[in-house]
Amino acid sequence: MAADGVVRLAALEFAPYIHDANGQAEGPVVDVVNEAFRRMGKPLRIGFFPVTRSLLMVEAGSVDGFFTVKKTPERERSLRFPREPLLSQDFVFFVRKDSHFRFNGDYASIANARIGVVNNMSYGGRFDAARRQGAFPHLENSHALTNIFRMLLAGHVDAMICSRLVGMQFIQELDPAGRIMISGPPSETTHSFIVFTRQYDTSALADGFDQAIRGMRQDGTLARLSERASLKTKP
Repeated sequence: MAADGVVRLAALEFAPYIHDANGQAEGPVVDVVNEAFRRMGKPLRIGFFPVTRSLLMVEAGSVDGFFTVKKTPERERSLRFPREPLLSQDFVFFVRKDSHFRFNGDYASIANARIGVVNNMSYGGRFDAARRQGAFPHLENSHALTNIFRMLLAGHVDAMICSRLVGMQFIQELDPAGRIMISGPPSETTHSFIVFTRQYDTSALADGFDQAIRGMRQDGTLARLSERASLKTKP
């Protein structure tokens, strides 16, 4: 933590949950983080970085934490996870309406598609395990979700996997002609977390965050902010 006591967090732009408004962090998940640290009595400074850089920064201790990220065994060894998640979300496949690829719940139905993914992003235990086992031989990597949606629109990939509400936000912004749709059931419902560095003792931050989140759940704050995200993506 900085000498001035400010907690430094890296964040991933993940609208409608987390949004970079000209350098100012906004969105319902940002509101949850701000409120949690307000209850903890800790001032915050939030900066936006790509996933790979954010993970390297928090692992090195150049920032105190990062949000949001999914829990994996590898990450638990190098990062400190609180017990309480920040976000629960459905991950779904997006395809162009004129594509013959359709996801039916079985990865085999989409395995031969060129699937866009973000570098070092987890899409839940089920998808990540299938990826490690070589179930998707034609993955196309990029550093940003925006790039992948544009690749899908341009036909450079056949499908992409993304949080349902995040994908709907991109569709509203990038696909006014309505060429992209969700295909099939969710791949998985996942939890995403804030994480803290292990380069120094952040156990008090993690414990305080858990206590604040539990209080916010009990007083209805979490439910209210989650509803804000859902409403923002409605046409």
